[in-house]
Formats: sequence, structure tokens, C-alpha cells
Amino acid sequence: MAQATKQQWEWDKQKESKKLEGWKRKGAVSMSENYIPLSQINTYVFCPRRFYYESIEGHQVINEHIEEGKIKHEHVHTEVSDRKKGDRVISRRQHLASDTLGVSGYTDLVEEKNGIPYPVEYKKAGVGDWLNDQVQLCLQGLLLEEKTGISIPHGYMYYIGSKRRRKVPFDNELREITRRYVAEAQSLLETQKIPKPIHDNRCNGCSVRPICLPDEIAYLNELDERPKRIKPALGIDNVLYVDEQGCTIKKTGERLLVVKENEVIRDIPLIHLGQVVISGNVNLTTPAMQTLLHEGIPVVFLSAYGRYHGALIPQVSRNSILRHAQHRVANNTDACLDLSKSFVKGKIVNMRTTLQRRKWQAPDSTDPSLQPLLDSIKSIQTMEKRIDTATDISELLGIEGNASAAYFKSFTFMLKEEMGFDFQKRSRRPPADPTNALLSFAYSLLTADISSAIQTVGLDPYVGYYHQLKYGKPCLALDLIEEFRPIIADSVVITLINNRRISPEDFTQSHGGWYLNDKSRKTFYAAYETRKNETITHPVFKYKLTFRRAMELQVRLLANTLQVKFKNIHR
Repeated sequence: MAQATKQQWEWDKQKESKKLEGWKRKGAVSMSENYIPLSQINTYVFCPRRFYYESIEGHQVINEHIEEGKIKHEHVHTEVSDRKKGDRVISRRQHLASDTLGVSGYTDLVEEKNGIPYPVEYKKAGVGDWLNDQVQLCLQGLLLEEKTGISIPHGYMYYIGSKRRRKVPFDNELREITRRYVAEAQSLLETQKIPKPIHDNRCNGCSVRPICLPDEIAYLNELDERPKRIKPALGIDNVLYVDEQGCTIKKTGERLLVVKENEVIRDIPLIHLGQVVISGNVNLTTPAMQTLLHEGIPVVFLSAYGRYHGALIPQVSRNSILRHAQHRVANNTDACLDLSKSFVKGKIVNMRTTLQRRKWQAPDSTDPSLQPLLDSIKSIQTMEKRIDTATDISELLGIEGNASAAYFKSFTFMLKEEMGFDFQKRSRRPPADPTNALLSFAYSLLTADISSAIQTVGLDPYVGYYHQLKYGKPCLALDLIEEFRPIIADSVVITLINNRRISPEDFTQSHGGWYLNDKSRKTFYAAYETRKNETITHPVFKYKLTFRRAMELQVRLLANTLQVKFKNIHR
């Protein structure tokens, strides 16, 4: 029997009824009836891991293969009454269900000739001999037999691309294989254990590849060479920043408007929008809010001074299985320490690299004035060596604290002296000087971005492993931003200062702290977005990707670690 290849199964899930599509939007099959949609058996045969992501975790990712098939298939879904064509009676979209097999769905077409019905399944590609399609067609035949009591010897595949039709015999071998796959799919729904990636040519063109990460996981498990490229799926391409006080964000048609005193300041199509960031006293109308929720566009709220308040998230992920794994690991001390070491190591390595880059840029590395910088690098290296031997979170916090103190002690070396920015030490609430104000602002934006990525993947941003649980504290977001602080947030601050894009005059003093003015905040937003979209080489996989996509990748790798590496962890 030929193995399933190609991507034509990608769009089969579009062919279920509105009821079945509703089940999918809910993230799983109807467990009360225990029915699996017909198209999901096709998916299981093609890739059990894909079936897991769609039927158990509720991921529904649309790509070009699905869209193409959906367009080609539209006429098949048209509701029509039975009609005669020669010696055949043709009916579309018959609903079939089997209590015995636990499967239900709609046929594309059923032809009846001489009193015997035959299922006809439409496929978008050219003629092919693919097991997943044969199983789906045979399953329709089994359901028709159960419904009519008539033995059905075969069915037909109709290939839209080539307009050809192929007969598929329902022999004993295919029937046995079909029943076995249905039983396996039912078993997976019960155990809810994520299958291993298949990691072969079936991954090409798969819309859940950015979630599954087959190449990355194979490389990390030393099963294959480094992947050639990354395909994360976060998709936040345009961020709308609104910080002009007194503005109103409203919806008109398929566009979002930013209005102040009846003047339209910004007009952006919703299709181009990935995120909205609101700072300070800005109004968001109910229709705009509802539209953003419906379109899956998160809204981040900052104070007028840039402090992160929270976010309006389209919908809490229904991936309760992943969150259960997250909470289970969070209650295991050894697992928390293991993960925390990774977070801290990433941060310390990047802090050391940032300072070393400044040393390499010096005209004379033997200049005595650089000695404090060299001492800081040495101190950070010492802390770096102690990470692996840390025995608890408290010790790790001390290591990270000492490394951060050494880093910020030499932070001023990375700022051009003539720019007029003085930096003595890191201070937070309130920021004691303009440099600290910029750092705090950058960390707020970084926290918001990581929080959005975390919720997109299906994790809870408030349950972390390194940062201790505290009401209202996004602990997991704070865990994950650690390694990105030096290379994104700090880099933006250093660039803005050294390139004279922001000066000390752009700040105001209020309530004992320093805060960036409205005009310069726009400059900051632009620099931050530019940095996020800069391309880097991933330190492990060695392919090119943007910082924005690197953040999502880290979250997805963490999700895989929670479900696979720590699958046997108990509280």
C-alpha cells in the first residue's frame, strides 16, 4: 500500500460541515459523542503528530495549500437535491456517522447505481496513490454500509487538478488498515500523548510545521543535521503604537482609525495589523475592541511612562494539555532549577558578549581606562561557570544578581561620553536617570512581546520557573525575556543614545523619576521595531531569522520541552 505523501490532505479539514468546523474551533472532537471527523482520520494516517495538534491541542493553521484546495472545492459543498445523471443517482454532502467506529462527517458525493451507493471523494491534486486518501474513502464506504446495510465494493477518487477519476477497491486489506487507524486515533485522543515528529518529506508544506518544529527537534536529539531555515508562525508584521494622549481608536469597515479632535491621525487596514500597543490615556471603542478580538489581534496597555499594565488577549488558548504540563513542571523543584539554569545562562552569555564587543571595538585594548570593563567581563565569566553547579533557585538568583551588577557597572562604557548620558547603576521604580528610563521602557515592550508569543503558543505567562509566583507578575514572560534583555532592549537603548537620536533634553522629571517625552517615544518605538526585525544567525540551528521570530521559537521549544523532556515529571 502506497504511503501518504504530498500536501493535498492539508485542505481536507475544510470539507466538514459547519457543525464539524465548530468542533474544530473549540479545539477538539466532540468527546461526549466520541466522534472523530472523517477528515481528521485522513490527517492521522498522514501524520499522527499533526492529528494531535489539530484534534487535541486545537491548532488550526491556514496555509496556501488549504486556501487553494478550499477555492477549488467550493462547488462540491453547494447544497443541492439528488439528481439523476444517466443511470446514476447523485447526491452531495450526505452526513454519515458510526457509533461502532466513533467517526462522523460529510461525503463530497455519493453515486447510486443499480441500488448500490458509492462514495466519491474530491481531491485538489493530480492522480496519486496515497494511503491517507484511500483510508478516508474506505471509511466513508464503511459508514455507508452501516447506514444502508448494503455491501459497498469500491469508491472513487476525483482529482480536480487533472479532472480524472480513479476507482479504489475496498478489499479486506484496506478495510483492516482503515479500522486499525481509526482505533489508533481514538487511542491517541484518550492517552493525549504527543507523538514524535515524522521528520520526512511530508513536513514540506505542512501548515503546522512552525508549531511542530520537526527539523529543530531532530537536530536537538542528534537525529539529523542542522535545519536550513526557520518558519515560525507568530505573524506580527505591523505593530500600531498609539501614545498621543486623548486619542480614540475606532473601527470603520475593515480599517482601524486613530482619531483626535475629529482629525484622523492614523488609518491602517486590519489585514496588515498584528498588534496594538496603547500608552497612557487613549480610548478604545467597543466596536474596535470587538473587531480586534475577532481578528485575533492582541492589544497591549502601557502607562504613560511606559510601564506594562497588561494586555487584551483575543482568547485564552484552549490548549489545556500544554498548560497542565506547564503547571505540573512548575511544581517540581528539580525541573524548575533545570529550566532556570537555561534562562540564566542565556542572559549571562549575552551580557558577557555585549561587553566583549565593546572591548573589541576599542582602538587599544591595553588602555588602562578599560580595566573596569575587563574586570566586569571576568566577573561575569566567573558567574557563568557557576551556573551548572547551582543547587537551588536561591543560589542561581545570587549568581545572576552578581553577573548583572558587574554588567551594569560597566554599562557606561558602551555609551559615548559626549552624548551626556550618565549611568551609575540600574534603578527601576522610579528610574533614577534618563538611561534607566530608557532601559525600563525597553523591558516593558519586551515583556509585552514575549507575553503575546507565550499566549499564542498556548502557555500561561503568569506561571514561570525562575521568577517566583506573585499576584499579577508575568513570571514566565520574565523568565523568557532574560536572554533577550542585552541583545534587544539594551541594544536599542545604546543605539539611540550613541546615534544622537535621543538626548537628555527629551526627558522630564516627575514623581522622583525620569520619563521620555511624547515625541521621543515615537523615535523609541521605531528603533525597537527595527531591532526586532533585524536578522541574526541562530546560535544553535545556524539559520537566519529575525529577533521577533527568535522569541517565538524559544517559546515553542520550551513548550516542546515541557511536554517531552518532563513528560514523566510528577508534582
